[in-house]
Amino acid sequence: MSARTAFRPAGWLWHVLVLLTLILLGAVLFGPVFWHPGQFLFSPIEDGIKNYYTALWYVHHDAAWWFTGMNYPFGEHVVYTDNQPLLAWVLAALQRHGVAVNVVAVFNTTMLLAQLLSAPPLLALLRRCRLPAWYAATVTVLIVLLAPQMERLLGHYALSYACVIPTLWYLVVRATEAGQKGRWYAVYALATLFFGCLHPYYFPISALLLLAYCAVTWWQLPDGWNWRRTLRFWLPVLITVAVPMALFQVALALSDPHAADRPSNPYGFFAYSSSVWSVFFPVEEPIRGWWKSIFHTPDPTWEGQAYVGLTGTFIALATLVRVGFRLVRRQWRRLQRPALPPVLRVSLWAALLILLFSMAWPFRWGLEGLVPYLGPIRQFRSLGRFAWIFYYIYSVYAAYALYQASRWLRLRQQPKWGLALLTTGLLLWAAEGLFSAGHKAYKIQHPQRGAGRMLPAAAAGSLTYPKHLAETNSQSVDYQAIIPIPYYALGSEVFSIFHSDSSSYESMRASLETGLPIAATMLSRTPLYQAQAIQQLLSHPAIDKPLLARLPDRRPFLLVVAANAPRDSAENALLARARILYRDSAVWLAELPLAQLEAREKYLADFQQQASLVAYSGYWASEPAPQVVHRSFDAPDAALAFPNNVAPLLGTGAQAVRRGGLLLANQPITQPGLYEASVWAYVRTEKLPTLHMSLLEAAGAVADSSVVETKYSTDILGDWVRLTARVQVRKPGQRLRVWVQGRKVVIDEFELRPVAATIWRHEPTKGTLVRNNYPLLAMPPFKPTK
Repeated sequence: MSARTAFRPAGWLWHVLVLLTLILLGAVLFGPVFWHPGQFLFSPIEDGIKNYYTALWYVHHDAAWWFTGMNYPFGEHVVYTDNQPLLAWVLAALQRHGVAVNVVAVFNTTMLLAQLLSAPPLLALLRRCRLPAWYAATVTVLIVLLAPQMERLLGHYALSYACVIPTLWYLVVRATEAGQKGRWYAVYALATLFFGCLHPYYFPISALLLLAYCAVTWWQLPDGWNWRRTLRFWLPVLITVAVPMALFQVALALSDPHAADRPSNPYGFFAYSSSVWSVFFPVEEPIRGWWKSIFHTPDPTWEGQAYVGLTGTFIALATLVRVGFRLVRRQWRRLQRPALPPVLRVSLWAALLILLFSMAWPFRWGLEGLVPYLGPIRQFRSLGRFAWIFYYIYSVYAAYALYQASRWLRLRQQPKWGLALLTTGLLLWAAEGLFSAGHKAYKIQHPQRGAGRMLPAAAAGSLTYPKHLAETNSQSVDYQAIIPIPYYALGSEVFSIFHSDSSSYESMRASLETGLPIAATMLSRTPLYQAQAIQQLLSHPAIDKPLLARLPDRRPFLLVVAANAPRDSAENALLARARILYRDSAVWLAELPLAQLEAREKYLADFQQQASLVAYSGYWASEPAPQVVHRSFDAPDAALAFPNNVAPLLGTGAQAVRRGGLLLANQPITQPGLYEASVWAYVRTEKLPTLHMSLLEAAGAVADSSVVETKYSTDILGDWVRLTARVQVRKPGQRLRVWVQGRKVVIDEFELRPVAATIWRHEPTKGTLVRNNYPLLAMPPFKPTK
């Protein structure tokens, strides 16, 4: 069917009818959210609240490329904040020109509008499959309702734009048809650039769709290939792929001074892929639970969800049977060019290739070693998101196959069976679509956590945190930044600390109300040296903190403490050094002077003044005859090592571990009490070690055990992180077994000591004094190492 037929005047009426139907369904399903979008947070926790915050801060405080609301004092490039840079830039420009902008209302409206705008290209594509207008219109509504991107209304807002893939698919179909290809390729490139400036993931989605579609088109050409024809076909395709990505990359390179130290191999390439279970089996509770209890299917990964519905699953099974017959009969040509409308003949094969890639195939077939050589593709770690392309293309195919099966039964004088098949398929599809969309709407209106939360604009009338500060005779200008407690540090791909969504909400709310930035990170691809520097705020006061010299002045930090959230030992220690200003049932405010963050000089002076220290071989102790184990690794075991150029933390050597485990201590304990084991791990390796401690009874039974991961540690000294584990030894004769586990990791300076004793050591090479395995070193400022 031609484009003109799809868009003739009668066709436009069907477009209007579909849009009106979706608007009506949106009003019914989303209720007050539909009519008052500015009064709801689609997700009041974690990534959802952060995406609102980064946009709100940028609109009211920033411009151009830089975001200053988090990662204080460094700030961050706007692309890595998930605030939809292009939209945030427009809203910020309006704000600067005196136009009052309700960022939350604009974001929510845009997300809902994007669901609506996915309908026109889908309907046009369905009509090109020679389907009746009423049927194509009905299926369009169902595809929109079940779209996997609607799940992103609850978190990754820029990825919820369901209109992106159908629009790009329609454009690529037009671009590969005869006549005015150049114009359509140009439109495709502009659309890619526009969508990519809302979220960078749309660049690879666009590129993969165009390349897969054109590759299948080329493969299915009935005539032979020659170099002139190949050049004419592929040159505009490659230009269309390259130009928008190149423009974006050049702009990013020119505006991002920290590109060298950003993570180059983020986690998730295999973990965040799709699967048969996430595409063809129910993913929405409670249906997913019922299905799992009956068929014992594994849980689908959230990032890989692209569920096509049970109607689509049954059609997939029928299609596999039909393909099996073709294979048995060796009808290769009919498999290469199936008897489908031209748009599906190409698109279905392209969708299958994309689905396999989203499942991390062929890399799962023993080709994992190729992943480090994929270049920029590694940055897009959530391969499961590419399965969204398959969802839209396959859903159109499923609609076509269902209609043709019904039609085949009618032609075989079985009209009742044909009608029953069509009706059952559509009703099942509609039931799942309505339930899926309705469930998202219900979650927005009735969140399990964070109900009633709102983020104010900076100019809002009634602000809570300035009032709290006023009650203590202080104001926001008295402080330079906010430190949230419990703390959060996400984005560097090395450290991953997040204990409480109430802490993130209260700190972001306080930031917007006071205009103070946050000295924590919940961003993407944060430069590692910046994450190390900022996270040192929670490090032990014995550790030198070069970040303090970078701060613009000596004003204190403002601690915003979520009162009911659990705190770990580092957070409690930081809070103990602060002065409580205000407290209620939800939040505490405390003032933290910079002098309280560092006590290295004090410890050095204390050592000189402690006459009661008892000298032992290699160390001094504050208690008599403590059980202490120390390993310096100045003479590392070469048999365990791998080639590396890591400079030791102290002394003349550090232990590299190629793979497996390294036993650090296997010590019988004669003196009961609380014991601490600590070791320093180098963080600029591809893999990070874990510290293991087991307390064994005399007979060998495990009485207690713990595992400490590097990514949760907060004691940072240069490029080294201190891993610490504690255990209570309750009776003499128990044995402590301590080891590290990892692959291509480097460790240094292990110590096991009773917590009640302060242990001092003197490292002779550099003359460094060490207190409880904390080297009292003056450190240079953090800087990129690449």
